[in-house]
Amino acid sequence: MRKIVLFAGVDPLSTGESNYAWHPLSVLTIGSVLEAHGFDACIIDCQVDHDWRDRLAKHAGEALFVGVTCMTGPSIGNVLAAIDIVRNAAPQVPIVWGGYHATLAWRGILRERLVDVVVTGPGESAALGLAQRLAAGQRLSPETIGDLPNLAFLDGRTAIAASGAITPNIAKTTYEFVGDMNQLPPVNYGLIDPTRYYTAAMRDLSYITSYGCPYACAFCSEPTTSTRKWKPLAPQRIVAELRHLWDTYSPDQISLLDPNFSTNVHRVVEIVELMERDGVRIELRANMRTRDVVNLARVLDLERLHAVGFSAVFLGCESGSDRMLKLLRKGATVADTRAACQLLDRVGIIQLTSWIHDLPGETDDDSEETCELVTELAALPHNRQKHHFFMPFPSTELYETIYGKTLDDGRTQAEWATSDTYGGSALYAGRQDRRQWVLERLAELKQRFPHALERNLPRP
Repeated sequence: MRKIVLFAGVDPLSTGESNYAWHPLSVLTIGSVLEAHGFDACIIDCQVDHDWRDRLAKHAGEALFVGVTCMTGPSIGNVLAAIDIVRNAAPQVPIVWGGYHATLAWRGILRERLVDVVVTGPGESAALGLAQRLAAGQRLSPETIGDLPNLAFLDGRTAIAASGAITPNIAKTTYEFVGDMNQLPPVNYGLIDPTRYYTAAMRDLSYITSYGCPYACAFCSEPTTSTRKWKPLAPQRIVAELRHLWDTYSPDQISLLDPNFSTNVHRVVEIVELMERDGVRIELRANMRTRDVVNLARVLDLERLHAVGFSAVFLGCESGSDRMLKLLRKGATVADTRAACQLLDRVGIIQLTSWIHDLPGETDDDSEETCELVTELAALPHNRQKHHFFMPFPSTELYETIYGKTLDDGRTQAEWATSDTYGGSALYAGRQDRRQWVLERLAELKQRFPHALERNLPRP
């Protein structure tokens, strides 16, 4: 038996984050490594496998282990349901929870005894090691998996807290970030058939060219999940793989889902130059930082970026207040935001700008500055906007600013499933008067510039 079942719980269609399904790169990359080492990776995705509950129950009993993953937010509910299904169908099969939320909330997950092992960080080496130990007939124990990287598990001992409470002791193994990404096997898209994710309106294919992010944004999980490290694929491999995916699956566009594709602007230039040399034009979308765009424009005519296919760039702008951007440790200014949007707009590249309202410490003046800036940018013909209300995520700097520094504050994963950046929740309601004011301003903006606010407004 060499089957590993991997369940993807993220569902952006149900949460309103997207109009089309996303390819589950988190489990697809793990599955590709397992397949390259002779294991059978069975990926079940709640977005496209509408019978996913039945499939989990059917395949769980044949698996060495079942891996589950999701983001912090509503998709946790899918993972909790999947865990129950596996426990009932195959109680002897180990369950492993990895991904962004698990890396942030591993202590709470184990406190609730939801799974056997949590992966806390990149999971390629950890998942392969677990599969190899189980395939060799070993049971998961501190002795058999204690040398594997990025794992957390109950070790059978107990710990006494300062309050006197006795709790199960959690062991955590050495953290290891991704090594050379170029040593990883190519992502095996055949494990999922990307065309199942296409719609009549959009044939999007997801791809990643780097892991991690070196920046320290206070609201973001990346400083915890990647410890501010960044590992890229080589430009030559990127261009070759993009050409293969474009020719094989005929998408309308390929979305580069790196946390920050533009971390090294010279790598971006090299990618453009390789595409120009080979006469390659592929419709691309990428995540970039506003200051990176400004720096990129100093070394590359953005007309060339557009000419090889970069049609849209996602920009996490967050706020129109320099004071707030500094508090957020954004590493960018309002001037960078304005310049980046104008530079991209001038060459016909869509700016997919993202904004966070009702931030901790945000004053009326800060909110007014944000509303004024988004109104100014909405007048650009290629500007698009997505607006969120602040939601504190575990193990982030702003979470600790609000609730204090704690390894585990006792919240359940069911509570975390109510977290939502599109509206308030029982976990964090924010300031209702501030949110209502923002909604009124955004409603006015949507009337003036319907092209910019094509998506629904957040909920109070």
